[in-house]
Amino acid sequence: MSEPVRVHLRVPGTAPMPDLMRLLRSIEAAGFDGAGILDSQMLSRDTFVVLGQAAAATSRLTLFPAVTNPFTRHPSVLAGAIQTVEELAPGRVKFVIGTGYTSASTIGRKPATLAEMRACIATVRGLLAGESVDFDGTPGRLGYAAKRRIPIVMAASGPKAIELAGEIADGALLLVGFNRGIVEKALEHLERGARRSGRRLDDLEIVWAVRVGVAVTTAEARRLARPTAVHWGVLRWGGHWVEPAGLRLPKLEIPEAVWKIYPDLSHAHDWEAAIAATSFVPDDVVAQLCDALGLVGTPVDCAARIVEMTKLGVRNLYLMPLLTFGLPEPELAAFRDVVFPRLAAAGVRPAR
Repeated sequence: MSEPVRVHLRVPGTAPMPDLMRLLRSIEAAGFDGAGILDSQMLSRDTFVVLGQAAAATSRLTLFPAVTNPFTRHPSVLAGAIQTVEELAPGRVKFVIGTGYTSASTIGRKPATLAEMRACIATVRGLLAGESVDFDGTPGRLGYAAKRRIPIVMAASGPKAIELAGEIADGALLLVGFNRGIVEKALEHLERGARRSGRRLDDLEIVWAVRVGVAVTTAEARRLARPTAVHWGVLRWGGHWVEPAGLRLPKLEIPEAVWKIYPDLSHAHDWEAAIAATSFVPDDVVAQLCDALGLVGTPVDCAARIVEMTKLGVRNLYLMPLLTFGLPEPELAAFRDVVFPRLAAAGVRPAR
C-alpha cells in the first residue's frame, strides 16, 4: 500500500463539554486520525479549553484548533495556549491558523490581512522555538517553550493566501473544493509560494478541507448541503474556483432572506431555514456545486470519491460536516461503518 489516506474530523464546540468528550472518544474509537476543534468565540466553547480536555480524553488522535486566527488572541497568547496543550498530548498537536471567518464576522470586524498572518506565524514560531521575539521594542520569550516541533499549518481558500501558506508555513489546510480541476489549480498556487522560500510541495503537509454531507440518498444529501453549497459556491468561494472546477453558474438574484440567516448560510443555527433561503438556486446548480465542493452523497459515493482523488495524490483530509450546531454523528457512523472499510478494501487506508 502507498502512503495511506489520513482522515480528520471537525468538532464544533457548540455542544456541552461532556457531549464533546464523548464524541471525541467515539471519533478515536471509529478510526479517525485526528480532530479539529472549531475556533469561533461567539459560536463555540473555547477551542484551547476543549483541546486540553480532548488531550486528556484521547490517546492517539492528532488535535488542532480549526481554525484559530491572529486577532481574537495576541500571538503570545496563541503560542502559550498551543504549547500548553502540547504538554498534555506531546507529538500529536498541530497549530492551524487562518485569517478568521465567523470569529471576525460575528463581532463586526474584517478578517486578518495576509501581512498580519505573516507576522503572527513568525512570532508564534519564534516563541515555540524558545527564541526572543520583539514586541514593539520589548523583547519577550516563552519561558516554558518545550522546543518540540509543533507544525504550523495555515488555512487558506484564496490564491494569495495559498501562496503565502506555501511560502511561510509548515503546511496548508486548503478550503477550496475537491475535484480534479480545483486540486490541480490549488497545488499550482501552493507550489508557487513554496518556491519563494526554496521549498517544494513535498516539503509541506497538505490537508484538504472537504465539506461532507451524507444521507441515505444522494438527492437528500444534496438537499441538506444546499446552504453550504450556495454559501461557498455562489456567495464567497466561486470567484476563485468556479472556473477551475469546470462549472458555469447562471446569474442568480440573491434574495434578502439569505442575509438574515445567523450567522450565515453555512453556519446557520436553523438549518431548515437556511435550506429554505436557498430555494432561488436550481437543483441542478446545487448538484454541480456539491460535486465540486466535497463529499456529498451516500457513504458509498463518498468512499468512491476519496479513492478517485487519491489518484491525484490526495492523502490528508479534514472533513467538515455541514452542521455547526449539531454533532457530526451521521458522518462519524458513515465513515466508521462504510467509508473506512471500503478505503481499506481499496488499499488506500489500513484496516484498524
